[in-house]
Amino acid sequence: MQVVTTSGLTAQQLGESTAKWLQRVTIETAMTVLRQEVGKGFDNEPVVITDGVPRRDPELVKPYGRIEFAARANYAEVVLWTMNQLWRLSPILTRRYINSHVVMINGVSLGTNSTARLRAARPGDRIQIVNTTLYAKKIEGRVASRKRGVKGLRGSSPQAPNGVYRAVQKLVVQRYGRSIFVDYKFVKLDTGAKVWGFQGGKRGGGTMKLGDRRRVRRDAVFPALQFFIKPTGLTN
Repeated sequence: MQVVTTSGLTAQQLGESTAKWLQRVTIETAMTVLRQEVGKGFDNEPVVITDGVPRRDPELVKPYGRIEFAARANYAEVVLWTMNQLWRLSPILTRRYINSHVVMINGVSLGTNSTARLRAARPGDRIQIVNTTLYAKKIEGRVASRKRGVKGLRGSSPQAPNGVYRAVQKLVVQRYGRSIFVDYKFVKLDTGAKVWGFQGGKRGGGTMKLGDRRRVRRDAVFPALQFFIKPTGLTN
């Protein structure tokens, strides 16, 4: 007796084939919707969010996964919102501190024309907000670091014991973290200002002796928030 045997897809092969098909349909549908929305005025280079992960390649979407697109944050919108938070949290005594938050692009203060200049900023520009008072660093305090061998230090203002720039950075990340990098750091400005500080001493768990450190005059540094637009996650 002759027997004709036909081979179909195994259960495993069928599962893999279905998964590939679902992945392809999800990607094609997402890109079609994006093109339609761009035609209506949506951001033509949005941040892609694949399966809940910002800037993840949409080609990596899981079967039954999800691809979302978020409009990029505008520098002007982010910086102006950040300035409002800095003003809100700033200690008020003489108003000198609250009036010393300065917006800068590539090291140059924007003055009163900040909104128009920020709207024209490009992704490669260095956008900063800096407080230019000499005591601004003391208001920020210091975060403890076992690696660097330093202890935490509360800010010098009872009105802002957790600092101002440190606190606002966390708020910016919560609100705009999908599309903007915001870095909290201390920067030097071309002011020529000098402050007294200590130099030397042991770090990394070593015991520091009084004679290990000496008081010196050094360049002043100022708290700053620095902004960068994140990559979209879309490939050209």
